[in-house]
Amino acid sequence: MNLSTMRSGIGCMTSQRSRQAFLLPHRHSDTLPSRIHQQHRLRHQPAAVPGADLIASTSSSLAELADAGRVMIPGLVGDSQLREGFVSGFLLIFFSEIGDKTFFIALLLALKNSKQAVFTGTFGALAVMTVISVLLGQALHQIDELVPAGDSPLAKLPYDDILAAGLLIWFGIQTLQGAAGAQEDQKEEQEEAEEVVESISAADTLKLILTTFTLVFAAEWGDKSFLATIALGAASSPLGVVGGAVAGHGLATGLAVAGGSVLTRVASPTLLQYMGGSLFLVFAAATIVDIVAEVQSMQ
Repeated sequence: MNLSTMRSGIGCMTSQRSRQAFLLPHRHSDTLPSRIHQQHRLRHQPAAVPGADLIASTSSSLAELADAGRVMIPGLVGDSQLREGFVSGFLLIFFSEIGDKTFFIALLLALKNSKQAVFTGTFGALAVMTVISVLLGQALHQIDELVPAGDSPLAKLPYDDILAAGLLIWFGIQTLQGAAGAQEDQKEEQEEAEEVVESISAADTLKLILTTFTLVFAAEWGDKSFLATIALGAASSPLGVVGGAVAGHGLATGLAVAGGSVLTRVASPTLLQYMGGSLFLVFAAATIVDIVAEVQSMQ
């Protein structure tokens, strides 16, 4: 091997080592600054707010509960407004009217006069009263809609529905509290109805219908079922409430005319009071659920 060949080999080895020496620091230069940068970010990262994780987890849990709470109970919660209005109107009116003063007026008149004429006058008065009640409820609803809504969360609350729920709760509590003395109250209602009916003696069918209409309309005005229908008309579908309430009045009036005396002996007024009061509270709770769902949809 000559001297020139040895020099060229040593030069190649030196150049390779130089490249390796150049590449090794370059490889470490990719790793070391990144570690330094990461430590710098961790060192200057804002400190966690105390309780932030708890607030976040609580908000998430409430959101999950709200989504899970959107259940559908036919005619009560999550159903169409028309069906909910019909079911609530029918049940509340039916159990409120059984053993009421208007019930006994129809019962006593039917014992002495034409049942068809008594039913026509009574049912006509109750149907007209139902329409008036729902119109008043819708007027309350429209007044609430006309109030300009501001940016405040309180301004966006459905106050008409809140008022309706409050009325239903109040009626429910009052009905349950009066259930213990329901037997005596029913006797008083029957005595008052007898006093009203004693002076009525109409041989003419038209006169009997008009007289019955007037008596029932006057007795129903301002009654609990009248005010409850206003509350339902403000919080639910007006067509559904009208349909359900009229159907409830029709069934209760039909029972009073056909065999009300038998029904009053069989059905316990205390049980009817408890059922009616419980229904008031159930539909109040359903109204509150709808209010919560409406408020959540605004957010």
